[in-house]
Amino acid sequence: MTDAGSNQTHFWQVSRDNQTYTELCNALYERELLRLSQLNREQLLRMPERLASLPFYIRRAASNIVQTRSELELDSQNASWYHKQAASCPARKQQADPIAAFYGKQAKPGLVVPVYISQLSQEQIVLDSIDEVDSNNQRLHCNEHGWFSFSGTPLANANSDKFVLKPSKAIMTAACCGHQWLNDSKTTPRRLNLRELLLASRLNWQNFAKPLPALLA
Repeated sequence: MTDAGSNQTHFWQVSRDNQTYTELCNALYERELLRLSQLNREQLLRMPERLASLPFYIRRAASNIVQTRSELELDSQNASWYHKQAASCPARKQQADPIAAFYGKQAKPGLVVPVYISQLSQEQIVLDSIDEVDSNNQRLHCNEHGWFSFSGTPLANANSDKFVLKPSKAIMTAACCGHQWLNDSKTTPRRLNLRELLLASRLNWQNFAKPLPALLA
């Protein structure tokens, strides 16, 4: 006969991962609802569709974050990773030749890549993924940010303020933590959107050229 008392704790005890998952879901709901409230009139046409899919993507993001073993510290109440921020943007240390050598060998659909953005004296690094590779012309297409050469340079006016970087721990740390710099000084980190959080959960910190498979919620 099973001891009822020994099983009772199974129903009410909350593991650390369960608590983290709940905190992440709450933070992500607050963040995404605020973002949806700021959509323009044209974007409001897709509001029903976005609201309908929101629970799925939030549960998936929270589950992936809990299961991922990142080298960064997690603030589950704000659904953010944090780490000491560099005094200046680490993108400045990168050069075209090493970037070209990396993507000439490693560029493939699904690879998570860092994209440097510089606008009005503000610098940041965001996460994107490759969805197309044109080896003949040595260029790659990022799902959100468009076409770039293997050396990282933008290939369209629409992304002329962006640059694809070679992933490194310093670069990916800045991207995952939302680090930003304004007028060459550190400024308040931004919060990653759901898509970036999902991409961040696939990072293989031992080898960025081999991202982890997407986890299921």
